[in-house]
Amino acid sequence: MKKEYDIFLKKNGISIIGLTPVVQDASSRKYFRLENKDNLLIMDSKSSENNNERFISISNFLNKINLSAPKVFDFDKKKGLLLIEDMGKCTFSEALKNNISETFLYKKAIDSLIRLHKNHIPRNIPYYSEDILISEVNLFIEWFCPSIGLKLTQEAITNWKKIWKDYLIPLTIRNNAMVLRDFHADNLFWLPDRLKEKQVGIIDFQDALVGHIAYDLSSLLQDVRRNVSNKTRKIAIEYFIEKSGITDKNNFIRHYRILTAQRNAKIAGIFVRLAKRDGKTSYLSMVDKAVRLFKDASKEAELLEILSWLKSHSV
Repeated sequence: MKKEYDIFLKKNGISIIGLTPVVQDASSRKYFRLENKDNLLIMDSKSSENNNERFISISNFLNKINLSAPKVFDFDKKKGLLLIEDMGKCTFSEALKNNISETFLYKKAIDSLIRLHKNHIPRNIPYYSEDILISEVNLFIEWFCPSIGLKLTQEAITNWKKIWKDYLIPLTIRNNAMVLRDFHADNLFWLPDRLKEKQVGIIDFQDALVGHIAYDLSSLLQDVRRNVSNKTRKIAIEYFIEKSGITDKNNFIRHYRILTAQRNAKIAGIFVRLAKRDGKTSYLSMVDKAVRLFKDASKEAELLEILSWLKSHSV
């Protein structure tokens, strides 16, 4: 493997002194920091599930509209290797450990979302369809429910899908924004030496879709990985509504809550699947929180049919 990386880097006039593995995300991608070159990473993305062309295309787009995404300096399509910009080590999660104001940092993230939403959507971005939303939320019944010993009847499964379809169809009608889908504290970097919206580095955007304007806000504020304070959530939502020019506040907040419920039901299923199918058990510690966020959002949005379904199946 080192020889393969060595050949790739030599093509770019770089000799390897050392490679440091970067903490892996939930995907099959691997990252290595070049010890002798500041601000460069190798992204090893051989798996067919990783759409490298989309990563490059969206990175170029985000940088073009003055946001900060890892620039791509070289791509070996055959080997699935990319030489990309290193955003550093100061994720939002790390920055918040150093007494940076949570509210300040999250408003900076929202500024980046506002800039994203005010720009045109690239033509090649797929639509966040009803089918995708339903298939995602079905991960809850396909993976989480069996993990707690719950065997569902076909009738229960059919009811689950129908209930969600009724809630989600009205939201897809409002799909008019580019959503990055994993816009949370571990995928955002604090880059204070840059200006304005470029102070927020963004990664893990290759699965972007055209979806509801509230989706990434929910991803940011209803984060299974860290506890965002109620004060910051309230201020951030109001700030987003004001900066986005949203006129129907109550309707927006209801949609935000429905998407929060959908997203966290999906996450509970994904984290169980990562453990059962892929052997990545570290995510299991966050499953209970994902379920709690799902239930809390369902209560706040008054998703009575979902709450009734959960109660009738002792979930």
